[in-house]
Amino acid sequence: MNDFIGIGWSFPPHFNKYTGNVDMVSGEDEIEGSLKILFSTNIKERLFHPDFGCDLRSFNFANNNNATLLRIKNLISSTVKEYEPRIILNEVDVNLDEILEGKFIIHLDYTIKNTNSKYNMVYPYYFE
Repeated sequence: MNDFIGIGWSFPPHFNKYTGNVDMVSGEDEIEGSLKILFSTNIKERLFHPDFGCDLRSFNFANNNNATLLRIKNLISSTVKEYEPRIILNEVDVNLDEILEGKFIIHLDYTIKNTNSKYNMVYPYYFE
């Protein structure tokens, strides 16, 4: 079943000083790492994949209101659906309570397609 999910580098990458190899992850950890990379990558940041990423930084100076909240949720939903085909996104929640401190919290509830297992993830987005 992990063939569908795959195996990839840990995120952030960590090299084992004894073997010289990079630590690898699989299963649910691989998917969560993939989502973290997706959220932390800005549009046009990758030379050969300029459309990859979630342009969350476009909200750095946005108004703190319901319209902004809805736009963030829609962006996250569409980006995850496009770039993470191994999951079904059940719900996206964004908490703006700490926006004045320079961050908002993304809560994802998702199901892994090949195992039908439900997971959730919390990703804090910090304004730079």
